Amino acid sequence: MAEAFYGVIVVLLILSLYGIDARRREKRRRFILKENMPRELSQARLIHSEHYISTLLPRKMHGTLDQLYRVISGQHVLVDSKTRAKHRVYFKDIVQVSTYKVILSRNGMNIADYAYFRVVTPDGVEYIKQNLLSEHDVINEFDRTDALIKGKASPSNAKHKSMCISCPQQINCDDWQFSSRQISKETQ
Repeated sequence: MAEAFYGVIVVLLILSLYGIDARRREKRRRFILKENMPRELSQARLIHSEHYISTLLPRKMHGTLDQLYRVISGQHVLVDSKTRAKHRVYFKDIVQVSTYKVILSRNGMNIADYAYFRVVTPDGVEYIKQNLLSEHDVINEFDRTDALIKGKASPSNAKHKSMCISCPQQINCDDWQFSSRQISKETQ
């Protein structure tokens, strides 16, 4: 009698766990559809989310990646989320995630040469696949930024007026070419 009772308990426990797993899988399926997640990522395994990473070589670098997936091929793919007015990825975003690639590669991980940017706008979510920079290019960007911060290099001029409008360094810029405060030669 006791064996039958325990048998029923085991069967109920298995059915309960199966139901929980089915609900979890259904929730994930709905999330993937809602997000319009690329197939490669929908079939991948999430390895890290909001994970701090660092390395001392080739330079002392650190950051917090958004998500890291292991895809079917065995490579790891970075995903970085951005909230924007438009579905757009900027060069600075590519530099940021490329830095994560260098850090993870230096820590022995097999990282893909591309990443997905999950761009959230009022119109919805879009995943944008972008190639990442090489380690050499990341080091060049890192060194250039360091030189600018230390005052050992001069920044390049803005190519578009919109780049100067919200720049906090306008007041320090010798070539404040697009400023509304710039004094024209006629008024001097």
